[in-house]
Amino acid sequence: MIYDFSFFNTSRDEKFFLYILARTAKSLHLDAFFYTHAEHTHCLLPDISALSESYKTYISTDGNPLESYRNNDINYAQNILQFANDMAHNMPLSLYFYFLQLTPINPPKDFYEALNIPSSPISLSDICTHALPLGSPQITSDTILHNTESILAHFDTPKTYYYTPLAFQHILNPSSGTFGLLNPPNTPAHKPFTEPSKDYFTQSVQSLKSGESITFSTSRGTQLLSLVPTSSTHTTIACDIASLKTYFRAHQTHIDILASFEKPLTHLVPKEVFQSQFPINKCGLVQVGLPYDMPLALLGALLLQEEISYFFLSHTTESTPFDFQHSPSPKEQILSIAQNGIFIDTHITQGNTLQSLIDAHLNPKDNQRHLVIYLSTRNPSAFLIVEQTARILLDIAFENNPRLILENIARSYESGDELLKNFSRLFPNLASNAFTLPSTFMPSSNLIDIFDSAATILGFHAQESNDKNAIFYRAYRFVRERGPRIDYKLLRKDNEISLDYHRIIRSCLSFKCAGMEDEILCFGLLDSLSEFVATLVRDTLTNLAIDKVLLLGDMLSHHIFLDRILEYLPKNIQLLLPKDGLIDY
Repeated sequence: MIYDFSFFNTSRDEKFFLYILARTAKSLHLDAFFYTHAEHTHCLLPDISALSESYKTYISTDGNPLESYRNNDINYAQNILQFANDMAHNMPLSLYFYFLQLTPINPPKDFYEALNIPSSPISLSDICTHALPLGSPQITSDTILHNTESILAHFDTPKTYYYTPLAFQHILNPSSGTFGLLNPPNTPAHKPFTEPSKDYFTQSVQSLKSGESITFSTSRGTQLLSLVPTSSTHTTIACDIASLKTYFRAHQTHIDILASFEKPLTHLVPKEVFQSQFPINKCGLVQVGLPYDMPLALLGALLLQEEISYFFLSHTTESTPFDFQHSPSPKEQILSIAQNGIFIDTHITQGNTLQSLIDAHLNPKDNQRHLVIYLSTRNPSAFLIVEQTARILLDIAFENNPRLILENIARSYESGDELLKNFSRLFPNLASNAFTLPSTFMPSSNLIDIFDSAATILGFHAQESNDKNAIFYRAYRFVRERGPRIDYKLLRKDNEISLDYHRIIRSCLSFKCAGMEDEILCFGLLDSLSEFVATLVRDTLTNLAIDKVLLLGDMLSHHIFLDRILEYLPKNIQLLLPKDGLIDY
């Protein structure tokens, strides 16, 4: 029996993870062999006792090539089980290197007969290579395997952020004998920090408590740390997971991903009672993360002892009094995280166009049709069918002047004039503000711009100050899972489809007049947009047999939208989501 442990692997730190696996196998006296194929890394552990006994069952001749590798003092099955247990404790939780599955390979008689052919002595690596196609038919027997010694020998780049979860836990546990020890013993994968004086961290905590801001060396550059936000604050750091749960509305997937080896950042909604304590953006969100290197984590642990649960990072040009000499760390990522575990890098690489984004995700040699949906707060929307060339499925073009929209509703929709009279009676100031706007034409080809008009008409910001963020701000404050059905209605004429844009506003007015809370209404706008997109995908699948869908645009950077659209999309499609840095242009 050969056990195939497979891992997803796109990590720049793969040597560290392979080192942990190889070191774990060696500590248990197990031979391990590694190979990578199509973003999957495999660790093969042969149960030599079981293989040898199976050889005897199938082959009656004298001589067993497997016996020379067998150590009767080792219980291979038990040690392989122990390997799995140790792996779970030793492997950091990573977004880019994680366990997928365990596949037992039970070779058939042909495998053992091939080993019985007289030839030069066969190596254990050759035996495992011969077994590869049995577990993974797409793998050929000429795949190169790397053994344990090779993996350990090639690990020559220890880094300051290489800790096992157990080492990390001990350093930050006040009751541990290694509490505060940045460079613990017996951690060969860890490159030692330059260590400060013994009282450096306690003095830093006292400075913060006294209201000072301090410059601090981090793996992401020198930062200004403070206990109150400054004008240049960009990130809030929660000292631990419990603090994150206390102050922010975070589901378990948020917590798991923020606590991962890569320590990304995300945007969360602060709980209402604590909102005034944090710097929020225009959507009412806080950029937040956990300590992303050991000195920051140790500082956080000391702050927790002082009952301080978070601190702030600000940009600074000042130099730091002490440099820990951090290794270059993985790039900072700000992720949009869905409840189902899917996450998207929100960084926008400069110099792209919509066409270059599409080209980066679709193989030009693939002649199959793709539905491409691009929804952005920045650029014109696109609903395209792409097959070598692109054709428009749904053209986006509408009048976005709030005054003209209301006039069109009164003129063109059944009972529209009555709705406007009712709106004017209930909200005279809002109606007056809208109808005193200039009657200038404001054509738009960005579907998300309809949120600007909705925010103006519904009174979410100052007159003539269109801002779709006012919709997001209120939607994020909605705490349930389902909103009202805002009417995103498709019109069909002469084999073409178009969206009834102003019906969206008409629907909002109806709910507003019915006394619906703003937060519920705004969530409904986003929720119904998600359902509309999913319905269009489903119709395209049904009518045009297009099951490959690419979603692009910074609307996906709003986890409230990402959550809903992933919930509504049909499950029988091949969904492509943006690659890192390629969400928008």
